Amino acid sequence: MKLLTIDGNSIINRAFYGIRQLTAGDGTPTNAIYGFLTILQKLIADETPDALCVTFDLPAPTFRHERYDGYKAHRKPMPDELAVQLPILKSILDAMFIRRFELSGWEADDLLGTLAKRCEAEGWQCVIVTGDKDSLQLVTDHTRVKNVKTRMGQTETIDYTPDVFIKEYGFKPEKMIDLKALMGDSSDNIPGVAGIGEKTALDLVSRIGGLDEIYSDLEGHDIKDTVRKKLEAGRESAELSFELATIRTDAPVEFSLNDCICCEADNNILYDIFKRLGFARLTKEFGLKPPADAVPVAVSAPKIVELKTAEDCSAMLEAAKVAGNVAVQLDAEYFDCIAMMLIGSDRRNSQFTIHNSQLSNNKQDASFTQKEHSEQGEKVFLLRSETTEGFDETLAELLGSSVKKVGHDIKDIKRTCLERGLITDGWIFDTALASYLIEPTDSNYALHRISERYCGFIPDVGGDASGQMTLHADPGKTIAEEAFAIELLFGVLTAKLKELKLDDLFFNIELPLCSILAEMEQTGFLVDKEALKLFSESLTSSIAETETLIFQHSGEQFNINSPKQLGVILFDKLMLPAPKKTKTGYSTNIEVLDSLTGKHPIIAFIKDYRELSKLKSTYADGLLKVIGPDGRIRTHFQMTVTATGRLSSTEPNLQNIPVRKKSGEELRKMFVAGQGNVLVDADYSQIELRLLAHIAADPVMLEAFGRGDDIHAVTASQVFGVPLEEVTSVQRFRAKAVNFGIVYGISAFSLANDIGVTPKEAKEYIESYLANYAGVREYMARIVKNANDLGYVTTLFGRRRFLPELKSSNFNTRSFGERVALNMPIQGTAADIIKIAMLNVARRLKSEQMSARLIMQVHDELIVECPEGEAEAVSQVLREEMENAATLSVPLVAETRTGKSWFEAK
Repeated sequence: MKLLTIDGNSIINRAFYGIRQLTAGDGTPTNAIYGFLTILQKLIADETPDALCVTFDLPAPTFRHERYDGYKAHRKPMPDELAVQLPILKSILDAMFIRRFELSGWEADDLLGTLAKRCEAEGWQCVIVTGDKDSLQLVTDHTRVKNVKTRMGQTETIDYTPDVFIKEYGFKPEKMIDLKALMGDSSDNIPGVAGIGEKTALDLVSRIGGLDEIYSDLEGHDIKDTVRKKLEAGRESAELSFELATIRTDAPVEFSLNDCICCEADNNILYDIFKRLGFARLTKEFGLKPPADAVPVAVSAPKIVELKTAEDCSAMLEAAKVAGNVAVQLDAEYFDCIAMMLIGSDRRNSQFTIHNSQLSNNKQDASFTQKEHSEQGEKVFLLRSETTEGFDETLAELLGSSVKKVGHDIKDIKRTCLERGLITDGWIFDTALASYLIEPTDSNYALHRISERYCGFIPDVGGDASGQMTLHADPGKTIAEEAFAIELLFGVLTAKLKELKLDDLFFNIELPLCSILAEMEQTGFLVDKEALKLFSESLTSSIAETETLIFQHSGEQFNINSPKQLGVILFDKLMLPAPKKTKTGYSTNIEVLDSLTGKHPIIAFIKDYRELSKLKSTYADGLLKVIGPDGRIRTHFQMTVTATGRLSSTEPNLQNIPVRKKSGEELRKMFVAGQGNVLVDADYSQIELRLLAHIAADPVMLEAFGRGDDIHAVTASQVFGVPLEEVTSVQRFRAKAVNFGIVYGISAFSLANDIGVTPKEAKEYIESYLANYAGVREYMARIVKNANDLGYVTTLFGRRRFLPELKSSNFNTRSFGERVALNMPIQGTAADIIKIAMLNVARRLKSEQMSARLIMQVHDELIVECPEGEAEAVSQVLREEMENAATLSVPLVAETRTGKSWFEAK
């Protein structure tokens, strides 16, 4: 028999720091819980234990604190974002009937030791799961320690048996106590012997033995004089450390192995917790089902009806055309199968005849009415390319404008259709886009996840627990159940959009934009491949030259990409001011390098080296790999990623090419217009500041924009108290930083770093700004108060962002929420306006029968490729449509330029 006992604090800590931040819909952090449960799943699968329990520390002092005041004195308190997850995890364990052990005055390690000893006494095997090495002293023939490491979401384990331990350390597991007694433990603030590090301690224990053996004859053992003196001076500390490091096995805990036997979880309680946390995948993997009284709609799996004949397909199409709407899902990668389900009240009255006997319970009577469909249960019609007669023709007609369709991620469907030469239209709803507008901070809008969340139905993914399609999986079944999920979601999400007053934003901006973006993605951006190759080669030379300069200043060659080796050069050899050293060495991130700027010439070269290396790998070489056969690069615009409504660009990211650096200019030269064409680039001028002036109704800003003044010079004049005509370039630069910083709720410390002044000066600039722009000051106070009262902020077009962070007990989290409250209405409105402009520009170009095509959007910038003869007209269209996309109390200004390359047109 085997007991699996888990060090709860250790594993949840490793999950918290090893997995990126995740949050539930209400803003509750969930990454530590998710990581813990994922690790737990793997442990159970690997170990198949008979019994299971988890131990936890309690916040009360233990006997070790009473013995030594310094014990764990330097340990930082648990982060608030982790602390809020601990009670939720415990409630999950309770719902899973996994026994928890925690005892005031005792540590979880002591409970682990006690449980292991009880197991051994009853002839059980014990497996201790922990991320710490303290428990290695407990390894015996009956107790195995499974050491867990989590990094970047990946979990690795090492199983320590006596043989494995001895092979690694060179002595028996119980001597681990002696090792810590000598070297100490900085994480627990166990002092050890001053001057004795890990290497020396390992040598002493492996050669001589434990403290008793070492101190029995300090003169007689082969010990260096310097080490002997340290041991003599630190004997009392070593003995104290031995006591502190020893895991007790006699904790007075009530324990019975029978109480820990694995059993089935409470489905209803666990389902409700997982639903609140947004754990759709884990819900499925744990085999949880919605409680009977908690399901908002019928969630039994639909009946799948496969259409085989062309006559059946024709009847289905006719029914689809007269139905209110149709839920459609297809295999977007291969177009091998497509599923359709009728939606709306019209389906209740329409009758149609299908001649395939599968569609009727009575094989002698092939007629099938929608009334029967309702009575018999939900049915999904499935077509397969291999078995459905006339599949291609039916697919083309179903995707056409005559059938009103509801889908999921329809922008991607439209793009794939364009790639295959299929014309698709008639899409009237997108469940992914709708769920994004409703919950814009969710991390995942996968159909399976939102279907479970809003409807209590999880489509069969046709794969294993990891989501990978298995060899015998039926993709048709998955497609059919996904079509059913789309039907369920359509009604729920439509009502939710209306309730939150998001329907105008959805139907008039987001949904129509899908077609525009699909066309932009399919068109792509032409690249001068040969010029890009030459640029890559020049970067290789520049990197080599910079590397040589670094080695000259360091006096030796080393791996510049190794933070550890670089840290040794900068802080040990060159003796530059060092940041705090961690277990892995010194940090050499960009913040550290920036703090060292001007203190040694090598710093500038290291920063150049990193920039050049990233430019080559990410852009020059990276872009060369994704150039299509026609010489064009096709990015993917993501509509459901940013909480502000901004579009993002991936595979590759063309929105992230450096703007203000020479390297970015060089890259833009590679993006060109086709033969006989030019690029017309239009960019909003200071749109976010104009929106700030409008929303805040600040009289000074309104007057400045109304007159067409240089707003940064006006701000400098206000902040520094000088006449407008006497503003210097330095003052304007600093005022510009304040202008844009205010929009983002910048702190004095951050502003000081940005413009190279002291925090005190930066604070004075911000205070002077707010004193002169009273409207902005009042807006900042008002928007934060409203956000606190309502729980969300909105853009001028109704886009919402919920802000649970404002209710956090953590100061940093609340401050983040306040910054978002200040910025979201402005940046989100700017995102809405550029989307409206895109729609209007595209419609205008089409209505005026131009050959020009939108090919790129970079936040406040639009790029059109057009014949040279259309350039002037296109420039006028861009200016007019962008400047009239919204009516504000200040003018919207769009500036246009034309050129053969992006660089020339920018």
